[in-house]
Amino acid sequence: MELYQRFYKDTYHAAFRILKNSDDAMDAMQEAFITAFQRLDQYSGEGSFGGWLHKIVVRKSIQYYHKNKVFVANAGLENSLHSNNDLHERENEKAEIAPGALNKALNKLNERYQLILKLYYLEGYDYEEISEILNWSYANCRTTLSRAREQLKKQLNG
Repeated sequence: MELYQRFYKDTYHAAFRILKNSDDAMDAMQEAFITAFQRLDQYSGEGSFGGWLHKIVVRKSIQYYHKNKVFVANAGLENSLHSNNDLHERENEKAEIAPGALNKALNKLNERYQLILKLYYLEGYDYEEISEILNWSYANCRTTLSRAREQLKKQLNG
């Protein structure tokens, strides 16, 4: 119970950012906790427990998404663009975007592009982590993210 109390808010928010539905996020979060408790012996102690749990939640959320095909753009994406490595580029992109325009543009992208943009920008995963989560090659991950960015830019400028 102590682990749940300590991590439920963060895990819920991670699931919600992907699923954008409170009920679905709760379901995915609960499934992730069950999986984590069942596989507690697999936690190697490398890295933080919260990070290990976060990966499980993200994977469960993606599985839940694929199972139910419920995916809505995240309203907070504008506020999250500055959180990763290429900060300067993302802040420039953010500065040029009108309020609400990003969500509209993101909703027009195909599901694959929406998903990779959210994993990269919102969840802060790098190419290697995303390729592992989605079972894609590293090259495919980089290419898809690049294409997703280009499509998003076209939607925003068009």
